[in-house]
Amino acid sequence: MSHYSEAGGGSAGRLQGSISLSAEYEQLKADYQASIEKLNQTMNSIKTFWSPELKRERQMRREVERLLQTSATGAAAPDVSHLRMEIIARDEKIRQLSAMLDEGLGGQPSMSDMRKLVEMMSFQDPSGRYALENALRMADEKQTRINELQEELSRLRISRASQPRDFTDKSVTSHEMVTLRMKMERSEVELSERKAELAQCQARMRAAEEQAADLRQHVQLLKEQITNREQQHTLLQGDVDALRQKLEGKNQQMEQRDQRIERLEKELASAKAEVSERNEQIRLLSHPDVIKEKEMRDKIESMTLEKKRLQEHIDQLRRNSEKDRMEQQESYQTELRVLRCNVENLQKELADRDVLLESQNEKIGDMDRELASCKQRLQAAMTEKGAEELHREVESARGEIEKLLKMIRQLEKENTQLSSQCKQLQSAIDRGGTDSSGTLTKGELSSVMPGSHLSGVSAQAKKRIEELEEALRESVSITAEREVHLSQQKHILHQVNQQLNDARRENAELRKRVAEGGSSEREQLMRALEAERRQHIEQLLQLKQEALLAAIAEKDAHLALLEKSRAPREEIETVRRHKDALMRKLKQENERTKSRTLQFAGRHCGDYPGEVGKSEKAAKASGICRGSEVVGGMTAELDDAEGIWA
Repeated sequence: MSHYSEAGGGSAGRLQGSISLSAEYEQLKADYQASIEKLNQTMNSIKTFWSPELKRERQMRREVERLLQTSATGAAAPDVSHLRMEIIARDEKIRQLSAMLDEGLGGQPSMSDMRKLVEMMSFQDPSGRYALENALRMADEKQTRINELQEELSRLRISRASQPRDFTDKSVTSHEMVTLRMKMERSEVELSERKAELAQCQARMRAAEEQAADLRQHVQLLKEQITNREQQHTLLQGDVDALRQKLEGKNQQMEQRDQRIERLEKELASAKAEVSERNEQIRLLSHPDVIKEKEMRDKIESMTLEKKRLQEHIDQLRRNSEKDRMEQQESYQTELRVLRCNVENLQKELADRDVLLESQNEKIGDMDRELASCKQRLQAAMTEKGAEELHREVESARGEIEKLLKMIRQLEKENTQLSSQCKQLQSAIDRGGTDSSGTLTKGELSSVMPGSHLSGVSAQAKKRIEELEEALRESVSITAEREVHLSQQKHILHQVNQQLNDARRENAELRKRVAEGGSSEREQLMRALEAERRQHIEQLLQLKQEALLAAIAEKDAHLALLEKSRAPREEIETVRRHKDALMRKLKQENERTKSRTLQFAGRHCGDYPGEVGKSEKAAKASGICRGSEVVGGMTAELDDAEGIWA
């Protein structure tokens, strides 16, 4: 069976080789057509150029092209059609052979028939080969079965001859054997017919292989022809390139000649013009009246041209003066609008500064009150602390107060200066005056005030604007200084907190001492300490509220400035969010102060019910707990104060 498969594979390879040859032939034909088209294009590209040397070569190329077309169409078309017909006939014969093999499987093929079938199988395609293999397998099986039956018949004959005949025996008789032999002969006849048909098919396949070999040779010949044509094409292309270079050189020479001819023509035209002018001058000089008439005409034309030029110049001057007047009017209007806006901004800034001054005055009053309370505390703690340390603290507090007073005086001075400047600007704008629509013409503005005064006012206004900008910068620096001052106040509060802690420790020691002196004195001392603590906490809360109010006022002023300067919307929204956060913080602080006042009142009622007989341990515990609560509350307030200016 391996031999059968190898033979079938060889036949399939031959068939595929014939198909690949046909495909290669088609590809070569397409390449040939493409090369012919390229050659036609190159020939068409040089058709526009005419040369006596190329006429003979062009005629030869046309004849070669005609011969190539006739030979290609006459030789290739019949070969391709013949190959297609052969392939179709082979497929049909293979199908017929497979059908005949399926029908004639009942015969008795011999070994020679098998070999012929194998040889036929070698020329078939894979599908026919598989069918033939199946048919041969079935024939082998039938042959083995026939051999077995023959051996069994021979054994039966031998056994019959040795035994007497039994008429009741139902075994195979001689008549049956004759019939079987007749059937075998018929099958052998049919098998011989099939063999003959297979031999015919094999002959046809050989003829087809020979034709395929011829086609290969023909394709090889066509390839050689195509290579020769390509070589000719390259040679012709080189000739065409050389001729193109020659034509380009000739064209350049022709262009140079054309340029020379044009230059000579221009020189000739200029010479003719000079000759005509000389002739005209000669003719005019021969007639004096014509000369005078021409001079008069030239004078008249020059005067009309001068008149037109002067008229255009006058119109241009009118337009320029009108344009300058309108531009100057617009510039004055814009300057007036800018000055009004600056005045409004300065007035709003003055209002903001007034608010800030009021808040600073309130802070100064609060600081004075705090100073008085500190003095009282200092007088109360003189017995327990050193006089020198207290004097240092008092001096530092006085220095802070003096700084605040200096800042307030400086702000008042700036306020007075800004108000005076605003009044001066307002008076200058009122003197300028505007009509009902808010616009002034150049003549009206010059009638209201002279030019020198107007220029002086504008210069003074610019100078005042610069001064106001400088004042605004100074106010910004003042706000920065105020922030520094607030940080210093925080530091001072921290120091006061430490002092209070020290005072509480000393208070605890005093409680220990006073516990021995009597319940009445101890109760008075505790009440005094509690009142002092409450007063100090109220002052701290008040300072915190003032700081929040100052921050809110500053945010309002910042918002007003941003809205006037038309700042980006995102910056305005961030400032508004900060302001809202400060407002919420102020509300929370107000609620916290209310709750603490109520808590203090409740503690006061609970801690001092009028009982005298309290133990010494209860007093110590209550003092320590209150001290820790106050310290925690003050540290929380300091943290909140630091978060105000975030």
